[in-house]
Amino acid sequence: MTTFIIIIGLVLILIIYFLISNKIGVKKLNDEFDEICLAHEKLKYPELDKITQLEIMETGNLKPIAELVPEYKDKGTPTKLLKNYITITKTEFRNYLIETGFIEKQKIENADNPEQDGIWLLKDKIIDQERGHIHRTWNIGNINEASEIYVNLLWEKLNTN
Repeated sequence: MTTFIIIIGLVLILIIYFLISNKIGVKKLNDEFDEICLAHEKLKYPELDKITQLEIMETGNLKPIAELVPEYKDKGTPTKLLKNYITITKTEFRNYLIETGFIEKQKIENADNPEQDGIWLLKDKIIDQERGHIHRTWNIGNINEASEIYVNLLWEKLNTN
């Protein structure tokens, strides 16, 4: 019985340790992100050219924003900063996706692996696939409907934080 109590006590101590260390890690990360946001605020969020904004929205690559504050560029870039840097409209973004052939690139037959994670165009549907399993689907009638769905999904990045 004593051994059982000791084991339970050790398990509880380990659980408490992990909970506390996790909380400390999250706080440290949040503090770092706050510092990064403050550094961008001090810069008064310089305007990015439209092509850079369009590419950020398409790819999710925040490097152009990170490079504005070199001392933090390797620390990550909070997505909540997008609201201060993205000034393009959804219409401009949709037109860009159509003009650059984004929709064509999203056809599942163009994927390196048909089970590759992503949001793919499969005949008359857009599928959200992860590890070969489809999680969501959207029926589409034409390329305009497909582009509108992709624009809305990619635009959600602006509202993640």
